[in-house]
Parts: sequence; structure tokens; C-alpha cells
Amino acid sequence: MAKVLVKNIDKILLNVIPIERRFDSEGDLAIDSRVRDMYIKKGYESAPKSREEADARGIKNFNGLMSSFPRINVYTDGKRKIVAADIAPTRYLIGQAMRDIMKHPAYNKVYNKKQIQNMSPCMANVSVLTPIKKEGKYYLLSQIKGKAIGSGQILAAPVAGNVDAKYLNAEDPLTEALKNECSEEIGIDLSYLNSTSFVCMIDDGAGGRNFASVARDANLQEILNSYESYTKRKIAKNEQLELMALSVLPVAGLALTPLEDGNNGLHKITCYNPTINGLNEIVEDRGVRPYTEAVIDYVANQKNVKFLLEKAGF
Repeated sequence: MAKVLVKNIDKILLNVIPIERRFDSEGDLAIDSRVRDMYIKKGYESAPKSREEADARGIKNFNGLMSSFPRINVYTDGKRKIVAADIAPTRYLIGQAMRDIMKHPAYNKVYNKKQIQNMSPCMANVSVLTPIKKEGKYYLLSQIKGKAIGSGQILAAPVAGNVDAKYLNAEDPLTEALKNECSEEIGIDLSYLNSTSFVCMIDDGAGGRNFASVARDANLQEILNSYESYTKRKIAKNEQLELMALSVLPVAGLALTPLEDGNNGLHKITCYNPTINGLNEIVEDRGVRPYTEAVIDYVANQKNVKFLLEKAGF
């Protein structure tokens, strides 16, 4: 289901809608009725809407204000490709309601791909594709999901996450969100990755649309060193982290997803797992996120591989 919906974007124009896109919104901000009904069925409207409210009620999670794309249009003159998108504040659990629908065993039998895409609330997400070269071969530096959906699976980007509504007031909301995710997930500043503008829009297979940029001149060893220092500090503060990385750390490890022959790269992946003594390099099999499946399908075309490598400075 997940795939790269728009490839090789030249420019993104965002139109910030200063109205919350609620589960019961109407008109242009309306959520698909099936997602709305699931949201109501699950009682998500009564969930705490902030960390403070959740703590006061003794509840672990809360229904924070993220954002979504009510409308996305693509324009091209045959040479350039421009994406114009409306973006509006939207509660996190609207995306969860979509994932709840997707969990049904008969989901893919009841709905075709077009219906599924139309049903999606298009929650806003960002990521940075990071090509690197090791021993003469090209890879995408990837993350092993930690305390999030798909824990333990490979996501073909070291940094990815939601676009929090607080960034909608920024000059460039997508980049601001990516900056925050970069420091939170792998402990480095986004400026180090020297990322390009956002060049692809990916259906993340979980009710979202992920705009991906490309890191330029990324140095694998330097990124690993930064991530190692970051995770060692985290582990030093909590002795159980070493045993609980998947459930505690936002990124439970880094990995190398092959850029060439990607369909053979789902097994025997080189992973760098954090421990109190530093990163442990190991070759192992891991499941992959739908986002990763979309990226692997994208790089099966050598023209797209060439595009990414040129963007990355190779």
C-alpha cells in the first residue's frame, strides 16, 4: 500500500489553515466518515489533550495537537514539479483511528488502494533520506524504531516524525519539525546533515503523508559517533535502558538499508545497537516499516537512485 506518491519535487508551497481539523469538521476540513466513526467508537475525544492533563488524570499518553494535510495538489510544466498543500492542526489520535481501521483482518479485501488513500487523514510527517557510502557500496542510513509504532522495525531514514502544530507558526514548518526530531532522535543538529528541500512525498502506510528531504555529504562514522555519545548519556541515566532500548529510546538503533539491490536488503542488515559501552555492530534480520517498503520500491529504479545520490553530493 505505501509508496512514493510524488517523486523528485522541486518546491513545496504550504498554506497554513489556522483552524483545527477536528474529527467532526465539515466541508474542506472534513475527516472521512469511517475514520470519524472509529475515533468516536474508541472514545478518543475524551482522551487528555496535553501532557499536563494526562499527568493529572494518571494516564500515560495524550491526544496532542499535530497537523495534517486536508488538501494536496501537484503542478508540473513538464520540467518542474511543485506541490501546494494546505496544512491544519489535527489531533494525533485521528491518525490512530485510521490505523485502527487498518488493523482489521479484512481491511485490504474491503477497500482498494484508491479508497484507502482517499480515507487517509494525511497526517503530516517529515524525514531525511541519508545516503552514505561504505566499502564502495551505497546505503540509506536508517533507524530502528524505538518507543513508537513499529518498534524494532527498520525505517529507511535516521530521522522522522510528526509535524507538531506548534511549528505551524514557523516560516518553514516542515523544516522546523525535522530539526526537533533530529535532536530528539539521534542527538545531532539538522544543520550537520545539510539537508536539501523536501523532494519526495511518501504514503507512510499509517494514515500519514511524509515529506522527505535528502542529507548532503553525510559522514557515517561521524553520525555514529554522535549517536553513540547521545545514547550512552541516556543509558547512564537509566540502567535499564540497555535492556529496554526498544521500549524507551525513540530510536533504538541505526542500520544500513542497501540503496542498490534493495529487494535483497531486507535480510542481513548491518545494525548499530546502543549499549552502555557504545554501539554494538551486528548483522541481523529485521522487519521493515511501510515507509521503508515505499523507499525500496522507489530506489528499484536506477534513475531515482541517481537522483538521490546527486542530491546527496555523490
